[in-house]
Amino acid sequence: MNRLITRPALALTAGVAVVSLAACGAGSGGGGASASGNKAVTVALNSDAAPSGYDPQLYSQGQFTFFSSMYDALFVTGADGKAAPSLVTDFKNNAANTQLTLTLKDGVTFTDGSKLDSTLVKKNLDQRSNPKLLINGTLGKGGTQEIKDVAAPDPKTVVITWAQPQASGQDALADTSGIIVGANAVEKRDSLATAPDGSGPYTLDTGKTTKGSTYQVVKNAKAWSAKDWAFDTIVYKVITDPQALANAVVSGQADVAWQLDQTTVALVDSKQKTTKVGGVIVGFPVFDKLGKTNPAFKDPNVRLALSYGTDRQAIVKDLHPASKATAQLFPSGSSGFDEALNTTYAYQPEKAKQLLATAGYPNLSIDLTIGGQPTADELAIQNQWKKIGVTLKFVTATSTDQVFAAAVTQPLGFGPFSVGSNPAGFVAGVVVGGFANLQKASDPAIQGALGKALGASGAAQTSALKDLNAAITNSGWYIPVYEDFTYAGYNASKVAAPSWAGTNNYLVLQALKASS
Repeated sequence: MNRLITRPALALTAGVAVVSLAACGAGSGGGGASASGNKAVTVALNSDAAPSGYDPQLYSQGQFTFFSSMYDALFVTGADGKAAPSLVTDFKNNAANTQLTLTLKDGVTFTDGSKLDSTLVKKNLDQRSNPKLLINGTLGKGGTQEIKDVAAPDPKTVVITWAQPQASGQDALADTSGIIVGANAVEKRDSLATAPDGSGPYTLDTGKTTKGSTYQVVKNAKAWSAKDWAFDTIVYKVITDPQALANAVVSGQADVAWQLDQTTVALVDSKQKTTKVGGVIVGFPVFDKLGKTNPAFKDPNVRLALSYGTDRQAIVKDLHPASKATAQLFPSGSSGFDEALNTTYAYQPEKAKQLLATAGYPNLSIDLTIGGQPTADELAIQNQWKKIGVTLKFVTATSTDQVFAAAVTQPLGFGPFSVGSNPAGFVAGVVVGGFANLQKASDPAIQGALGKALGASGAAQTSALKDLNAAITNSGWYIPVYEDFTYAGYNASKVAAPSWAGTNNYLVLQALKASS
């Protein structure tokens, strides 16, 4: 199963990820010298890094592994999972956590020759109203991390005013969400379709780049962060076939392969090394909480019946032995995870039938749009739900429009969701404020806990996250099945073990070093 990372502004619907954003390219001639004799590293990725061009805001957070080589962000998530300043030298909240003041770095120049200053940052953040961009779903109007205003009182200072208190606003400005593009790109966003405009440590070598196949970037020695990156050249090569991706790192043609299919992990481990991270939850986002597409879904007991009627342990045992069964949206390594929820919502088919009968739906039919043939997971769940009186019907999409429309025409979807190390941000951008809630349904327990989680820190935030996790589970807004792991393979004779961005399923490319 390819790992797919959602973009809040788009719909990831019904068994099909509309936009495959979790992985990128691979390179040729792994790890050896580049044509100019400089050190090079080859990174093989399982999907196109830039299918819609070089505007990073058209993609998900996970694309930062690729775009971080050409662009800088206000903050960057490190291996410890924390957002650290990058284009920012200092930041502070006001007492009410309603304003975040940033002090910008000096000496940052973009590809187009423009310089980093507060006016440029403001113009970037003001594009949160653009519905095509990633930040629209999180920082835009109506988002639970909505920015109310951005001020530039002097060239080095940016003052962000939030619509609601944000104790950790830097998380909302990290990685892809926090990328700043040059002045030309701000004015003519479409120009990024053909060329990057960033301040990152590398520039795109167009002569050695073939879109959809190979991307090569070369070190810009004048970039402010150039010294912090180990390699002079990075080659990305797109290898979509899982076996070919594994073979690339096994044979030494690639130094790093991300993301490996679980069926090839054993092969790579036998010849090279692998590293993994959790944080991907596979399950059903419930699109319809109001009963607009299927009246039964207005009743939370119906949604909970589907949770009780899912034998997660059997699915993991039979189909995904390397995964973990889970009944909650929050990953096991994240703050707010509560093992007790897995016990509460363990497989109880009789209880599921009772809830359906009480709700008046002892026999229920549900449509689920899929992109082709149903997966083994979908077929297994179809059989399990049949035992509680639920008929799961697969609807094969005949067009992209039909796939997108499923978020408003059908009650639920199915797929992998990269919740990562910031589950509150995922809830804000996807579950409450994004494609999984296009009906704009509200739940007081979810809204209250989310507001507290975003506006608090320390022990208070941990408590609020636990409440938020429970509220989502208890409401049946999300029906998880298992927690999956993302794998990367690497050639230990060429590179040190790659680092993950906390429990996010993307790599910290800046931390990649040659093996000692």
